[in-house]
Amino acid sequence: MPSRSQVQRLLAEGLDYEEAGHRLGVPAGQAFLIATGLPADGGDTLTTAEQHRPGMPRESTQHLANPPAVNPTCTDETRRWLRHRAVTDRPMRQAAEQWDARPKGDRAPGDVHELTAVLTRDHDRVTGLLKQLKALPGATKGGTGADLARREFVVALIAQALESHEPAEQRHLWPAVRAALGTGDRLADEALRQEHEGIGTLTALRETSADSEEFDELAEQLESQVRRHVAFEDAVFVRLRENLPQEDRERLGAEVVETWHSAPDVPHPHGRQD
Repeated sequence: MPSRSQVQRLLAEGLDYEEAGHRLGVPAGQAFLIATGLPADGGDTLTTAEQHRPGMPRESTQHLANPPAVNPTCTDETRRWLRHRAVTDRPMRQAAEQWDARPKGDRAPGDVHELTAVLTRDHDRVTGLLKQLKALPGATKGGTGADLARREFVVALIAQALESHEPAEQRHLWPAVRAALGTGDRLADEALRQEHEGIGTLTALRETSADSEEFDELAEQLESQVRRHVAFEDAVFVRLRENLPQEDRERLGAEVVETWHSAPDVPHPHGRQD
């Protein structure tokens, strides 16, 4: 532990607390505490005598107690280390070769017919893809070329799902909401606004290179928008089940599923075909 005389000697040489602390191997706030016997974040409660202690600067010392945070995961050195570990780790490479983000199971099993159940299952598949997208490191977190290709693949899967999901809702769900609920017009209009916002982000994401910071920012934005939209629709589904007869919801659910059957598949990034 440095002594008070050591800190004060460095201050007398013209160093500030940041540099003095660096030379002595302690944080700037600790160097201030050693020199003055006072905490760096106590400036508003100092007495007149304390304000004139040796080593007391004229300006505020709050910055000494709360220095700017440094995130080491954003440095080039950290990214290079992560890439090296991923390339040299054989189990990781083998797992990557077997990786496939496509949701397992039928999009709409034969025992799922009711409209809100069909759409909720589809929501779960999309949010599952978003979890995978978030788990894969992007360019700003040291992602490898393979990681970035996988992120693009997941985005393509999300786009594939939404390209058939949203039109089906616009054709079958929201007209039913408008007709069945007293506030249906307002709810449908808000939902369509959210959908338009999310599709705009998704379009921008698909037009952006995965090795850019912008791609990572858009991916985070899309996740937030989709989660907010799903929560909004879940609340609408509760009211729809209370106000629209079961047989009507069964019929609409079957119509939604019918529109999905012709949706094209997305090729695997490594050329795999199941």
